[in-house]
Amino acid sequence: MLKLHRDSFHAWLSGRIRAASQGQILDHETGEYVEVATATSRVFLEHTRRRAQYNKQEQKAAIHLKALDQAKADPNDPFSYARVKAHLEGGLCELEDYSVEFRRITVDMLDLINGEVIGRKMQDVPMRVRRA
Repeated sequence: MLKLHRDSFHAWLSGRIRAASQGQILDHETGEYVEVATATSRVFLEHTRRRAQYNKQEQKAAIHLKALDQAKADPNDPFSYARVKAHLEGGLCELEDYSVEFRRITVDMLDLINGEVIGRKMQDVPMRVRRA
């Protein structure tokens, strides 16, 4: 059943990503750059496949670190690491699309019984998160 709808899903997904994307991509058949918004699904899917192949082979460590940073920035989302890793390994976004900036702040540790400050700790807090 899923195999029957695979092509329509890929066309839908590439359309959604294309609508959100800007810039140009290389059409590997003609060797020319085309606008992302006007590229056909075939061109876009080929570009995505090649980027995924490159990311899996050449950028394993960078993908792991980006996914960890995103998971750290989204502690309430238990699937953020897997989702970011899958997006990057699948070529659905560039490494720059997931940019997270952290700032180290001091946090008071409170006693749960009487609410008094019993100490301080340093914690990394995400200041800016941009998702693809």
